[in-house]
Amino acid sequence: MNRFYFHLASRENTICDDKGRDFGDLAAAHRHAMLLIHKMVALDDVDWRGWCIRVTDATQRSILTVLFPQSYYRQLGSPVAQPDRDTAGR
Repeated sequence: MNRFYFHLASRENTICDDKGRDFGDLAAAHRHAMLLIHKMVALDDVDWRGWCIRVTDATQRSILTVLFPQSYYRQLGSPVAQPDRDTAGR
């Protein structure tokens, strides 16, 4: 098993994952990042434009970047919140 860390990041902000999760391979870590994105979009009314999940290893070396798909972006003009540590870490 390998420990992977899933940092929520934009150009201006990074919300660090200091716990990480163990997975057998990178494909499993990628699936987990996609699940995190799906859950965040479903739970929070946030404009996720420009955000991604940066997957790193135990040495904080970047392994993979998973972008929020464009289909998840909220329509312009609708009120949306900005992600913060309280809402983005779910």
